[in-house]
Amino acid sequence: MRILIRTDDRLGSSMAGSALRAWEMGRVLELSGFETRIEAAPGSSAPGEGPKIVEWGEGGWGDVLLTPPWSLRPRDFMNFTRRLIIDGVTPLPAELDAMPQNEEVIRRRLRAAVRIPLALARADALLVAGKAQRRWWQKHLGRRRAELPVLDLPFGIPEEEAGDEVAELPGLPPDHAVILWWGGVWPWLDLETLLAARARLGRRKLSLVVPIGVRPGASRSSFGPDELKSAMARHHLRPPELIGLETWYPYARRSALLNRASILAVLHHEGEEARLSFRIRAMDGVWAGVPLLLSEGGEVAELVRAGAWGAVTRPGDIASTAAALDLLLSERHQMRCRQALEEAREHWRWSRLMETLLQILPELPACRREALMPAALRSLLLLSRRKGGGRR
Repeated sequence: MRILIRTDDRLGSSMAGSALRAWEMGRVLELSGFETRIEAAPGSSAPGEGPKIVEWGEGGWGDVLLTPPWSLRPRDFMNFTRRLIIDGVTPLPAELDAMPQNEEVIRRRLRAAVRIPLALARADALLVAGKAQRRWWQKHLGRRRAELPVLDLPFGIPEEEAGDEVAELPGLPPDHAVILWWGGVWPWLDLETLLAARARLGRRKLSLVVPIGVRPGASRSSFGPDELKSAMARHHLRPPELIGLETWYPYARRSALLNRASILAVLHHEGEEARLSFRIRAMDGVWAGVPLLLSEGGEVAELVRAGAWGAVTRPGDIASTAAALDLLLSERHQMRCRQALEEAREHWRWSRLMETLLQILPELPACRREALMPAALRSLLLLSRRKGGGRR
C-alpha cells in the first residue's frame, strides 16, 4: 500500500507545525512496511532518514492520501479509488478566528469553512486529538456518517531518546535557570503574561528564553528583535532576564536546548483555539523530561494536571503564573515532575499512538462515502452565511 502524506509546511533541518507531524507519521508508516511519500511546501528537504519528499503539486501518487482538510484540492474530491484520511488535529478555523481580521485571513477562513463538509463527505477515516476535537468534528459529521472511523491520534514523541548534549546560548550565564518559551508567538498565545510573571520574580538568576528567529517557511518573525526590546522596556527586564533565541533551532538538535531548560512554557488566551488545541511543542517536554507550564484549556493542560507533569494556571493570571514558576523551580518539584514525565514517556511514542491507524489501514474504506452534491450544497450555504457576516 502506497501512502502520500501532505503538509502545507516546509520540511527540512528546521521545522514547525504540521511538518513535524507529517515527518514523524511518515517515518512510522515507512518502518511499518508502507511505501510512503510526503508532499510538502516548496523548498522542502528530508530532515533525516525517512520517507521521500516530493514537490508541492505532485499529489496524484498513492493508494491513500493522508492530509489536513485545509490542504485538499478540487481533484482530490474526484478521486473515487484512492482512500482519504483526514487529519483534523490542527484547529485552523479557530486559529484564523483568533487572528486580526484582514482580507487575507477572511479568505482563508472561508476556504477552510467550505472544505469541511466536502472533506467529511469523502473521508474514509478522521484523525483527532482529544475529547474536545472529537466533539467538534462529530458535530460537523452529524448523523450522516456516524459510522466513519474517528481515531484519536494526537502529537507524539520520537522513538529516539533525547540526547545528553546541553546547549550553550550567547548571553546566558551558566548559573541561571531557564524558562523556555517553546515555539512561535501567535495571536492566540499569551507570552505577555509570562513576561509579567518573570518580572514579578525580581532579580534572581532566572532567564526567560524566547525564539525571535524567523519560523521555517515564513518571511518574518511575529516576535523579532524589536518586539524583544519593547517587551524588556515594558516589563523592566534586562539581559539576561530575557534572552532572544535568534535562530530556529534545528530539529535534530532541539534536545540540547530542551536539556538546558528548567521549565517549558506555552501559555494561551481563553477562546475556541485554546479549547481545541493539542500543544505539539509541549510534547517535547515529555520527550526531554522538562516540567511544563501551561494555561488551562486544551487536552495537554488536562494531561499536565492529571499526570503531575508541571503546573496549569488560569489564562492571563500573572500572580498565579509567577507562583507556579517559583514552585516549579524548586528542587522538589523539579524531581517530581521529571519522574512523572519519564514514567509517561513510552505511552506517547509515535509508534504507540499510530497502532490503531496501522491496524485499520488495510480495511479501509470501512463505510460508504457520502455523495458530493449534498456536501457541496452545505458548503455553499456556509459560504453564503459567512459572506453575510456570520462567523460560525
